[in-house]
Amino acid sequence: MSTSLPTTHAAPIRAELLLAELDSLLKGGASSEPAGRGPKPPKVLVVDDSQDYRSVVCRLLVENGYEVVEAFDGAEGLRRALADRPDLVLLDFDLPMMNGYELLLQLRGDFDLRKVPVIMIAGKGSRGAMKELPLHVSAFLEKPVPGFRVLEAVRGVLGLALDEPAGRHEIVLDPRPGSGTGTGGSKHDSLKGLQAAEGDLAEPGGKEHEEAGSSLEVRVHDSPLINCVNRILLSAVELGASDIHVEPQENEIKVRVRLNGALNPLCALPSSLGARLSARIKIISNLIITERRRPQDGQFRITAHGRKIEFRVSFLPSMHGEKIVMRVLGAGSKTALSEVGFNPRDLDCVEKAVQSQNGLILVTGPTGSGKTTTLYSMIAMLNKPDVNIMTAEDPIEYQIPGITQVHVKPAIGLTFEAVLRSLLRQDPDIMLIGEIRDLETAEIAVKASITGHLVLSTLHTNSAPAAITRLTQMGIKPYLAAASLRLVIALRLLKRLCPKCKIQVPLSEAEKRVLAEAELASLREIYRGVGCADCGQTGYAGRRPIFETMPIGTSAMRQLVLSSDGGESMTELAAREGMTSLRQAALNLAASGETSLSEALKIVLSA
Repeated sequence: MSTSLPTTHAAPIRAELLLAELDSLLKGGASSEPAGRGPKPPKVLVVDDSQDYRSVVCRLLVENGYEVVEAFDGAEGLRRALADRPDLVLLDFDLPMMNGYELLLQLRGDFDLRKVPVIMIAGKGSRGAMKELPLHVSAFLEKPVPGFRVLEAVRGVLGLALDEPAGRHEIVLDPRPGSGTGTGGSKHDSLKGLQAAEGDLAEPGGKEHEEAGSSLEVRVHDSPLINCVNRILLSAVELGASDIHVEPQENEIKVRVRLNGALNPLCALPSSLGARLSARIKIISNLIITERRRPQDGQFRITAHGRKIEFRVSFLPSMHGEKIVMRVLGAGSKTALSEVGFNPRDLDCVEKAVQSQNGLILVTGPTGSGKTTTLYSMIAMLNKPDVNIMTAEDPIEYQIPGITQVHVKPAIGLTFEAVLRSLLRQDPDIMLIGEIRDLETAEIAVKASITGHLVLSTLHTNSAPAAITRLTQMGIKPYLAAASLRLVIALRLLKRLCPKCKIQVPLSEAEKRVLAEAELASLREIYRGVGCADCGQTGYAGRRPIFETMPIGTSAMRQLVLSSDGGESMTELAAREGMTSLRQAALNLAASGETSLSEALKIVLSA
């Protein structure tokens, strides 16, 4: 489904006004109406004996603009139906006092209620019995049912257009010029409070033209909770955050965003909103909203500023509720290889390696260092109509047209090695393996690269030479490693100094002690960030990658791989062949004033 924003102008609101809106929702003062139904929203009667499930469904409907009446058994459901005259009945089949079928017969026997549509919900155990009965219901849902399915059925039965496929939920967040973080001043002001304009992040209930030809109508009267979630997403995108953390505490819900590798507070919400906030994010992630005892993982997509952005979502039950982490995947899959940040020598090495007919290319580094973005930039260069590209990933972070992507699911036996064995029978030219985690995966990757396939994958090592050591430690024979490897790239992300507030500073004695004389000689001028409005008082503005690119092409390098010689000999030989080490690349950035020496030393001390 797509959602979009109205284009009328409204003054920005701050966090306290947003919280007041949310408080109004909690007190029942906020109601919104589905599009096309006039001033009075449709009334839905929810009849279910499970208080937990009933409350979740009722909350879901209220948040989407419906008037809700609830009943805990069949007899109470009949009384409420006669008294309230609902527009729709959401009916559980397994009810005490009077089961769903018996209640349905009573409704059909009443002159005023016989045409009221009914959606029947039941567990798998009751499905067989229901097949034997002439139910004549508008829709049937089987528990457990995701929230978007409930809304799809309700809106469909009531005649409200809902263009929401069973796949991924998509939200269009297109802020007006001059609203939100786009108003005068710094975008980092959002760290002090959400500054979206009222109505900025409303969702639609009708139709609007889409790329695929589907359309939705804009609905501007949404609940404050929906607007709150949308504002959080938009603020994170505009700030350039890599992750959003929603952390329930005893007295509040903290929302933080990761900027330049560090977490920063975005806003705080009332703790009473925890269950509703979780339910809303589960709805757009196509997850089961009633499951709060086990971890869940999902994905959804938004469109902001004309860019489609993927979010990977993780729910984890904690003491005070579910902690939610949303990874902002961005548009990394569309990054051209020339735009990744390689220097001319490294770019030439990478382009030669990816043009090979076979071989193994490894990208190494810690989590969040840009390995996936680098791999996808290579895939984008190789993605042509005459090439069969297949991937095995956990999870699939970016969807790329023209290639076959497989999501690894170890819980059902769909492991990396099982997927890779099947991929080899699918006549691939190029294979991307999300990560080499064990000997079985490493053996398949190496054998595939030797037998005529180009294989790209990742490892978690601190340097390029250490990747070869890791493979041999896993159990890969040195002669196989030498025959298969074409290129190893190690990378890191370093914070960039804010150009508006960086100042020159002298080297401290502690910094001098960890550097060699030659390195100190190159650091004539070093800088640090003071902090300003443009960088959110952090002193940094964005990050840039540094690379250690080591081709395995010369006979001397292959001989070192065959001999399983230590990493130091390999590093020395690679340096003579033109490789810039991560240590040197970090110090070069500090010397040029792009980053601080303290940031560079993090690489120096860990490499």
